Amino acid sequence: MEIDRGVNVKKKGFIGEVIEVIKVVLSAVVLASIIVQFIRPTTVSGESMYSTLHDKDYLLLNCVSRYTGVDRGNIIVFDTNLPVEGASDQPKKLYRKIFDTILRDDSRTKDLVKRVIALEGDHLVIKDGKVIVNEAVIDEPYVSPGNVTEGSVDMVIPKNKMFVMGDNRMNSMDSRFPEVGLVDKSQLIGKLLFRVLPVSSMGKVN
Repeated sequence: MEIDRGVNVKKKGFIGEVIEVIKVVLSAVVLASIIVQFIRPTTVSGESMYSTLHDKDYLLLNCVSRYTGVDRGNIIVFDTNLPVEGASDQPKKLYRKIFDTILRDDSRTKDLVKRVIALEGDHLVIKDGKVIVNEAVIDEPYVSPGNVTEGSVDMVIPKNKMFVMGDNRMNSMDSRFPEVGLVDKSQLIGKLLFRVLPVSSMGKVN
C-alpha cells in the first residue's frame, strides 16, 4: 500500500515558512526596541523654536540622555499632558500599548521640543525681558532680535525638574505657562542630536 506524503510535506513547508516569517518579525521588533533606546527620529511641529528649528524639520534624538542627563542650553523633546488633537478616549489597542511602552511615550499626549534654560537647584529670574540664571543674565544668541521673553518668574528649580522655553519666545507654550510647567526628568524623551532634513540644513544644531 502506498502512502501519499505530498500533502503533509506541503503543510509542514507552509508552517515552516510562517514560523520563519514570525521569527523575522519578532527579531525586527526586538532590534527596533533596542535601537530606540539610543536614537529616535522625530518631526518638529510648529514654529515655537523658530528660527533655530522650523516646522517639519526631521530630527534624530539622543535617548541615552534620559539616563545621563542634559545641560542648560540643550534642545530636548519631552512628553506632556497636553492631549493630541483628535486622540480617541477609547482604550488603546494592544499594538499601540506595545509601541508606547517601547518608545516610553504616550501617543495620546503631545511631545514638545524646547530649550533647557534652568536645571534643578538653579535660581531663575525672568524680568523685564531678561533671563537670569544664578544671578547672571544668560547670553541667548538663538533668540532673534525683538523677540521679547515675556513673563515674570522668580524661583529655584526643584529636584528632578527643568525649566524650558522655545526660542521663539513670543510664540511658545513652555514652562512659563501652567499648561506645560516645569518638566520632570521622567518626561524626557531625548535631546537633539542631529537635524536630518531638510538636506540644506542637515547637521548639528546649537
